Amino acid sequence: MAICTALGLGLALAGCGGGTTPDDVPSTTVEAAADPDPCSLMTGEEMTAITTDRVTATRRDGVSCTYRSAPDDGVQVTVRASGGAKAMEVVHRTTEMLGGMGGAIADQGGAGADVAGMLKKDMSAAPKLGDEAAWGANDTLSVRKGDGFVEVTPPLMHDPANHSGYPLIGKAEKRKIAEAVAAKLLAKLPH
Repeated sequence: MAICTALGLGLALAGCGGGTTPDDVPSTTVEAAADPDPCSLMTGEEMTAITTDRVTATRRDGVSCTYRSAPDDGVQVTVRASGGAKAMEVVHRTTEMLGGMGGAIADQGGAGADVAGMLKKDMSAAPKLGDEAAWGANDTLSVRKGDGFVEVTPPLMHDPANHSGYPLIGKAEKRKIAEAVAAKLLAKLPH
């Protein structure tokens, strides 16, 4: 029970990011570019070419867009034209906080160790994209380029209709998808 309570509290606090999340990062200048429609920066065909799963729909939610594919999974992207430095600060602070919480429950049996492993800060080298990049949970890739910000959460599984065997996507492939999508979005991000 303590593990579930700690994890739930941690995830709730992480969403707060100390009072600021990437979705509500204020613009720092009057001249800052308006955030683009995140669903307009990549077509479904472009996303399908990267993931190999046919995009069946897109759904916009503020500065985020989900490219849906079967079985109700897909890639989620967040794109901001400004506030990138603050968004990356939130990413780094959240990663540190979750890692600390995971460490606090690591000794509480197998479940505690599993949760600690999921929340542990990823020390892998981030790809050379933008000015700053970082890996997060579920191989989410956050990238800052100038004052812009892009975050890509890859899908967990492929469409079993067009992928034989077990359709869960491994870490290396999820990261390859995240990097390819981030690179395309960064190239289209307003300057």
